[in-house]
Amino acid sequence: MHDVIIVGGGISGMTAAFLLQKSGRDVLVLEEKSEPGGHIRTLSEKGVRMETGPHSFMGSSEFTWKLVEDLEMGESVMPASPSSKNRYIFRNESLTPLPMGLSSFIRTPLLSWPAKLRLMMEPFIPNGAQEDDTAWDFFCRRFGREAANFIMSPFVSGVYAGDVKMLGARAAFPKFWNFEKDSGSMIWGAVKYMRNKKRRLKREGIEPKKGLFSFNGGLGNITQILAERLRSGILLEKSVTGVHKVENGYKVESGGESWKARAVVLATPPSTTASLLEGSLNGMTDDLKKIPMSPVALIHWRAREDNHTFPDGFGFLMPRLFEYRVLGTLFPSRLFPNRVSDGWQLFASFYGGMTDPGAVDLSDDALIELLLDEHRRIFHTTLDGVEILRILRYPAAIPQLLPDHPERIMQFREILKKKMPGIDLAGNYLTGVGIEHAIESGYAAYDRIHEFLAN
Repeated sequence: MHDVIIVGGGISGMTAAFLLQKSGRDVLVLEEKSEPGGHIRTLSEKGVRMETGPHSFMGSSEFTWKLVEDLEMGESVMPASPSSKNRYIFRNESLTPLPMGLSSFIRTPLLSWPAKLRLMMEPFIPNGAQEDDTAWDFFCRRFGREAANFIMSPFVSGVYAGDVKMLGARAAFPKFWNFEKDSGSMIWGAVKYMRNKKRRLKREGIEPKKGLFSFNGGLGNITQILAERLRSGILLEKSVTGVHKVENGYKVESGGESWKARAVVLATPPSTTASLLEGSLNGMTDDLKKIPMSPVALIHWRAREDNHTFPDGFGFLMPRLFEYRVLGTLFPSRLFPNRVSDGWQLFASFYGGMTDPGAVDLSDDALIELLLDEHRRIFHTTLDGVEILRILRYPAAIPQLLPDHPERIMQFREILKKKMPGIDLAGNYLTGVGIEHAIESGYAAYDRIHEFLAN
């Protein structure tokens, strides 16, 4: 019998497994795919490095840095180029830089003068935080409708591939929502938070990091190293079909095989987690089944730079107000070196999401035609010599955290604690969808399982 079985070999599950193994526990990871890493992998072909999901992590990601330190892989960290500060929003048939300072905010054509004045009034807008606020309610209240449409809604599409009028502000953007709730203003709340964080990091002897980061060889290096540290503790192509309580622990089944453990961590998508526990919990998994998942198609492509002039920066986002179907496009070769051969620029374009789920079902030819037609108009160029490298489709890519999501998760955790002690959860659907949230959930699962096994 193992101490712990981790179901799911993405970054959440492998983080928990690595920490438990490091503490001396006998850990087994079961992953249904032929490679570990989940959505955080780096593909290399034709002299191009392509990310299968996220492309970078933020300097403020404390748990990510903690994992980097625990894995002793600090020397492989790579900061993004200074141009990564350049972000673009499409408006007036062109890519407009997102203002990053007061002077650029005053000059930007991204917002009208009434919208700029309304946004500057944010500190004086009354506190109206409600637990059932949607992200749209929150951003409109704090910044005004125009800024919500042209700045915050594209941001939501970029992070969640979601519908700003569906996502819960408290669930999907808890830090922002709490700034208003606790300080009466998002701006004043952010200032207070950053001041307190700076003091805390100074007390802890931690140097604050700014900007975006990846690793030599791509973001997938971190999941690759996790897998190497776990070595024979990972079994691939093991699609788990059930988790059942037995004497002194649990039995985990996959096809005709089974394994036993004192504790289990389910680091799987919410629908999978629900199906694995449904037989034991007799219909009490509905809260997990109701979590919507956004479908996304990710297209990697490259174009000759000697034929075209492209913006320098992180990428662009598309407001959901126009006929264009692209959610946004990243410029990976502008961010990090060695992503594509000299003379080429690499792009990663996202289609689909909650506002356009049908885009994921388009044929390869239709998606390519759509991408080329839209980006010719967006970049105002012919796009001669474009090469499509990869089309990746994720029918259930990103969890959508609705207004009552925190209560759903809390209620389900209480059910597990009562009915199936020793079963824990990890994953990017619990408190947020970013890499930082996923890794944090792995650390949290480790803490709870470590305590459970010690008792």
